[in-house]
Amino acid sequence: MNLNIKNTPKRLKKKEAILESAVKIFALHGYNNTRLEQITHDLQLTDKAIYYYFSSKGDLFIEVILLIQQQLNQLIKKIEDTGFNHHDKIKNYTHQAMSIEGLTLLMYFPRSLSEFAKYENIKSNEAKQFKVYTNWFKKGQLEGSVIQGDAIEQRNFLFGSLFYLHRIYSIQDNESYSKIQPFIETMIDRMYSTNYNIKL
Repeated sequence: MNLNIKNTPKRLKKKEAILESAVKIFALHGYNNTRLEQITHDLQLTDKAIYYYFSSKGDLFIEVILLIQQQLNQLIKKIEDTGFNHHDKIKNYTHQAMSIEGLTLLMYFPRSLSEFAKYENIKSNEAKQFKVYTNWFKKGQLEGSVIQGDAIEQRNFLFGSLFYLHRIYSIQDNESYSKIQPFIETMIDRMYSTNYNIKL
């Protein structure tokens, strides 16, 4: 990336377009099977144009992951500001997070990119997000909305399942998620809700 380029509104818009296209193509083909030419072709750019904004495929992928994490951070803040009990926070967060395109890219981070400077930012974001999720389960147990258990195991099982389903069903947006939304919500209730177990 040319660091001397001035970030004009036009260039910022083009960078955003590149990131949006990259999310879609990386999610479809994976990191290893994606070529930058696929992204430039999608946007009708010259092959060299992308290097004005990103120094390499690895640099672009790092920015894609940071973008997805930013979306999750915004969603966490939104959910935290609600008055829901913690079971419902988990349920509502899941409902909205599942419609984020490229979500499963968070699970398949190439080891070769760990040397990039911003890799530490990704790991820091991940640790903070995992801490929030774990606390939701812990607080849910204390208030009585979530069944008792190891909060870390509950977190790992839920989000591991969701990442898998996200990939299997090729979820890209609210429309594609809506097809399995009733199943996901029932699954969360059956696994974690104290109210569901009382009804049984």
